[in-house]
Amino acid sequence: MLKRLFKYLLLLVAALVLAWLVIYLAGWSIPAGFLRASLTEELNQDLAPLRLTLEGPIRLRPTLTPTISMSRIKVVRPNPKYPVITLGSLSIKVSLTALMHGAVDLENVMVRNMRLPLAPDPGRKQQAALNFSQVSGHLLISQDRIRVEDLVLRLQRGSLTGRVLYDAEPKPPRVVIHLESPLVDLDSLAQVVALEDAQSRSTQERSKAIMDFLDTVVQRLIKSVQGELVLKADHVRWNNQTVGRGDLKITAKDSRLSIERLNIQVPGGRLFLRNTIRSMKNTLESNIELEARNFSYGFLTRKTPSSPIRSQGILSLRLSLNSQAPKVSGLLGKADGLFQVGVWPKDLETASFDLWAANLLFALLKSLAAKTGSHVNCAVGDFVMQKGLMNSRELIIDTNKVRVSGKAKVNFAERKFQVNLEPRAKKPQFFNLETPIEIKGTFDQASAGVSPGGLVGSVINFATSPVFAPLRRLFGDTLPEHGKDVCRNPQTWPPAATPPPANK
Repeated sequence: MLKRLFKYLLLLVAALVLAWLVIYLAGWSIPAGFLRASLTEELNQDLAPLRLTLEGPIRLRPTLTPTISMSRIKVVRPNPKYPVITLGSLSIKVSLTALMHGAVDLENVMVRNMRLPLAPDPGRKQQAALNFSQVSGHLLISQDRIRVEDLVLRLQRGSLTGRVLYDAEPKPPRVVIHLESPLVDLDSLAQVVALEDAQSRSTQERSKAIMDFLDTVVQRLIKSVQGELVLKADHVRWNNQTVGRGDLKITAKDSRLSIERLNIQVPGGRLFLRNTIRSMKNTLESNIELEARNFSYGFLTRKTPSSPIRSQGILSLRLSLNSQAPKVSGLLGKADGLFQVGVWPKDLETASFDLWAANLLFALLKSLAAKTGSHVNCAVGDFVMQKGLMNSRELIIDTNKVRVSGKAKVNFAERKFQVNLEPRAKKPQFFNLETPIEIKGTFDQASAGVSPGGLVGSVINFATSPVFAPLRRLFGDTLPEHGKDVCRNPQTWPPAATPPPANK
C-alpha cells in the first residue's frame, strides 16, 4: 500500500515537473487568481496601515525563477480624502532559493505606469505626483533595510540607472539614492514631477500652487527623512540643446535640507547653485548662492508662433541671499543679500522666458534699439537687498548711440517694482529730446510712461541744446561707442562666489 502511494506521489511530482517544463519551454503563463487572497493578506500586513488592492488578473509564468505578473494595482490610505498610489502593472521574478532560506530576494521587479502622489494634503483637488513610465530593479529586503540594485528609471527621453537604500532603523529613516546617465533631459525629468491640472490655471495661480507644493515638501523632508540624492550625467539636455556635464547632490540631515552642489557645464561657462534650508522651531533659515558664468541664454527662451527664432547672447549673474521666514514661499520677501547681472545680447529677436523680469528686460532692450536705431552693447545691474526690498546700486543699458542710466526698486514681499530710466545720447546733438521713462507695477502687470517732471526737463534740454551741445563736444563730453567703460567681461563679472567644493 505504501509502495503504491509512494509511486503515485512520484508520478504526480513527475507530471508536475513535466507540465512545468512544457509551459516554461513554450513561454506560456497560466492564470494564478488563487494567489490573490494570500498575496493581498501578506502584503497588507507588511504595508499597514496602507491597503493594497489587486484589480487586474494575476498570472504565473513557470520558469527556473517563477515570474508573477499583476495589473491595475492600487495602494490606498485609511483616510479616503488622500489620493491613491497606482501601478499600471507589476512583474516580479522570485528567487526560490532565497525564499527557502527565509529571505526576500526579488531578482527583477518591473513596474509600468506608476503614479506616486507627493506630499498630498486631504481636500486638495490638484496634487503633485511622480509619474514613471517604467521602473525596474533587483529588490532585496532584510529586517529594517530595503535595497534596490540595478535600478532603471525610464523617462520620456532616456533613462537613469543606479541604486537605492532605505534603512528604517534610525529615526528618522535614512534614504540614499545614487543615479547616473550618459544623457539627462531636464525637460523629461521635470515632467516626472507633474502638478496635475496646472495648465488650466493662470500664471499667478500656477506659481502659488508650486510654492505651496515646495512648502509642504521641504517641511516634510526636513522632519521625516535623512540621507542623500546624487545624480550625475555625462551630458545634460535642456530645451532641446545638449550641453556639458551635470552634477547634483542633495542631502537631508539634522533638520537641514541642502543642495550641496548643482553644476551644469555649458560651452564657455557654467551654472552653479548651492542652497541650504534649516528648520529652527517655527522658522526656516535659507542661504543660497547662484552663479551663471558666460552662459549662452538662447536655449532658455521659448519658441512661439510670433518668435520662431530664439534670441542669442551671453548672460552672467551672481545671486547671494540669506533669509528667515516661516515658509519657503516667504523667504524671498525677507531676504538680505546681493544680485549682480550682466547681459551681452547678440541679437534681439523676440524672446519669451518663463521669468517676468527677463521678459521685461528684453522687451525694453528691443524697444530701445528700435527707437534709437542702435545696437545694444550690454545691460548691467548691481542690486542690494534688505528685508525683501531690492534697490539698484548701478543700472546701465549701453548702446552704440545711447546710454541709459537708471534706478530700480523691487519689493518682493508686496510683489511690486518701479524702474526709472534716463537716456543720454553718446554724442551731444542739437534738438535731441531725451525723455526719462518710468516703468512700474506688479509682477503680473506693469505699465510704462514718462517719469514725473521728466518731460519738463526734457523740454529745457531740448531748447538749450544749440548752446550746450557744441560746448559738450568741445570739452570731450562724449561716451565710448562700444561701452568699454561700463560693459564688463562676462568671464570675470560679476565677481565669483566662493568656489564650489570638488566633486567627490
